Amino acid sequence: MVEGRMSRQKAKGTLLESKVVNYLRARLGDSEQTIHREVLHGTKDQGDITGLRIHGRPVVLECKNYSTYAGRLKEWMQEGRTEAGNADAPYWFVVFKQKGLGLDSLSSMDNQPVLTDLKTLALIAGHGIIEGDEE
Repeated sequence: MVEGRMSRQKAKGTLLESKVVNYLRARLGDSEQTIHREVLHGTKDQGDITGLRIHGRPVVLECKNYSTYAGRLKEWMQEGRTEAGNADAPYWFVVFKQKGLGLDSLSSMDNQPVLTDLKTLALIAGHGIIEGDEE
């Protein structure tokens, strides 16, 4: 790779991140552009996209644009959890591009898959409070 040029995989990731930011800004009316791509923080990355909030608390989004996601979901979930912890965010999601779905319209972006764990869903449904979290 020539210095200063982005790898093909990095370019695909950057494209998806930008499309997700644009989608969320459009769907949520974020005219002040608080939803944004995050800068890299080395081993303490805080997700690809931040500025989104649920119940006033921060959300971390990790974006993945691979031709296949077979065998990667567990790794991506751990990355989402870790980066949410780095950002002190209770909510995290992995957005990944579904093969065959475009990125150029709101309707195609509406259908891109999002992954999280059951605890995060419970936290959202419980407005940030869940029972039995002493473990």
